[in-house]
Amino acid sequence: MSDQIEIPRTGGNAVHVFSLGLADEAAEAFVARPPENGSGWPLKVALGAERLVADEVAHFPLSDLAGLGLSHYLTEGMGADPAAVERDTARLDALRGEVVILRPASFGGTEQVLSPTPPLVHVGSYPLLHGATTMEKLRTPSATGEGAPIARTPPPTSRWLKWAAALAAFLIVVGILVLLTGGFA
Repeated sequence: MSDQIEIPRTGGNAVHVFSLGLADEAAEAFVARPPENGSGWPLKVALGAERLVADEVAHFPLSDLAGLGLSHYLTEGMGADPAAVERDTARLDALRGEVVILRPASFGGTEQVLSPTPPLVHVGSYPLLHGATTMEKLRTPSATGEGAPIARTPPPTSRWLKWAAALAAFLIVVGILVLLTGGFA
């Protein structure tokens, strides 16, 4: 593993996985961002990060992935390239304890170099897959504005009209019952 991880201004196209040598409350306190007036954020300090976006940091005990495995979580849950993860599958799935995963947006658009220190250990960085796009213009009639016009949905029936119809139906039913029973005699 490299001691430094270069993060481009765009955040790159990879998720970065770190094992965390702490457990339970200590791990929560380490990863939780302190209030603005608090002291330094332990996770940010241990990463050597200039900027870190708390909402983009994933942290959990690996026991949460029982039956699934970290490698499967990275490929299926986060969209990491299966070929890249496959090389480290045995090592990823053998990890125990807590894990911290940084998404590309974790760096808030700041170019920086991470130098992780204990209790963080860099496990690996895995590129994300993105859907294949051709950026070609769509050529369907609806995309070019030549398709059939979209039928307008009629406006919803107003509430008073529904009540008036219900009252009229009630009066008709009462009138029929009165006629069938011989009137008001």
